[in-house]
Amino acid sequence: MTSPLLLTTISPGAIADEFLVWLVYLNRGTVQLQLLLVALVMLAEHRGILRRRVKHRLFPEYIRVLIGPLLLLFSAAAFSLVGLPWGLLRYFGLLWLGWMLFTPLKTLLLRINKKFPVEELESTFLRPVYVIVASISFVRLMGSMENLSQMPVANLFGVELTLGRIYLAIILIYTIFTLASRPATFLAWLSGVLLAVRPRNRRGLELLFRYSFIIIGIIGVAYYIGINGTAFIAIAGGLSVGIGFGVKEIISNFISSIWLLFEGSVRPGEILMINGDPCTVRKLGLRATQLKRGRDGAELLIPNQTFFTTEATSFTQTETSRRESVFVGAAYEHDPDIIIEILEDIAKSHKKVLEYPNVRAFMIDFADSSINYKLAFWVANPLDSFDVASDLRRTIWKRFEKEGISIPFPQRQVYPMEWPPTLQQSLHSTGGRGVVPQGEPPEAAGSSEESSGEANP
Repeated sequence: MTSPLLLTTISPGAIADEFLVWLVYLNRGTVQLQLLLVALVMLAEHRGILRRRVKHRLFPEYIRVLIGPLLLLFSAAAFSLVGLPWGLLRYFGLLWLGWMLFTPLKTLLLRINKKFPVEELESTFLRPVYVIVASISFVRLMGSMENLSQMPVANLFGVELTLGRIYLAIILIYTIFTLASRPATFLAWLSGVLLAVRPRNRRGLELLFRYSFIIIGIIGVAYYIGINGTAFIAIAGGLSVGIGFGVKEIISNFISSIWLLFEGSVRPGEILMINGDPCTVRKLGLRATQLKRGRDGAELLIPNQTFFTTEATSFTQTETSRRESVFVGAAYEHDPDIIIEILEDIAKSHKKVLEYPNVRAFMIDFADSSINYKLAFWVANPLDSFDVASDLRRTIWKRFEKEGISIPFPQRQVYPMEWPPTLQQSLHSTGGRGVVPQGEPPEAAGSSEESSGEANP
């Protein structure tokens, strides 16, 4: 006998009947005309046609976003004057207008106070509340709220799920996901105050608290709609098998992200060396870390678990300054003390070179054509080191030219071949070990010696 807790059945009969009623309603010509007009206005707004038609200094961008919904409301008024049904035009116009009013509202609040957290207020409170209210109004528009809420949909683990329960569960889960960050941020801040947690580690605590709230909230919603603990055990068993075989990499990256945030070893703004290129950490996500490569501005996505399996050089873990070097050669005829003094003076005059640690120039090698020098300096931002080194090389070249200091380069002498060769050319060709007899090509002499050697072993 199969346990009723493990049965899941779907009963779409009542929903199908209600859907047929909606189709009969949508089959009316006036309803289709209103929906067609709504679709055309939204399509024109999406492609920017309406905004391009209204370009005037009295209508800035945050006002032009209201053109679409206002056009629907004017259309509803026109339908009313000619005696046509206009309810859907007014409903979608008001719904759209309410959504787009957030744009001028944000602009107004930022003009009053530029530091006002308007984006946070919009994403965590205003828009979630508006979505909930709009969804309830849409359900009321399509039918009786009481009848729809009692309509059976499925039987999950022995619990009969009605449309009202499912809708309420969706609203509650959406609210939990949206608002969970607020108490998580507060608890992370409180942990920093009471437990002396460092600010760079609070981000990891905040993430842990946030997902703890989400998990607890989902369990609470499930208990509220009637799903018991035995069902959760069955679901957890199925998920464990799926995690073990299918999404283990995702789970590994997720755990790695929490650990990295809690440890603070990789954080936004830090500069890491990835494959020999300095990269700035932009965002530490749940699956991957987003970095910006310094040499070309490319965006990189590195899986979080990579930081636990490969080495990554950090330029900002304990301090942000970085040492860089420039190498240059000068002819033997110039005094090394003068060269070193000039190099140090050039580096100290650059505005991005730090005064401490001190700039140092060294004489490092007696090369074949020159005496080689090394100029070592420090910069505050590791991403500036390449640009600063380039500036110093250009300045060194101009300063050396001004002071009459030559930068030698290797030279090669080429001797023309003549036949028969002179004594001097033969000495060059044989390295001074002997002279090839004149009048006889070296190839011919060598071939005769080899043939005679073969005849007389």
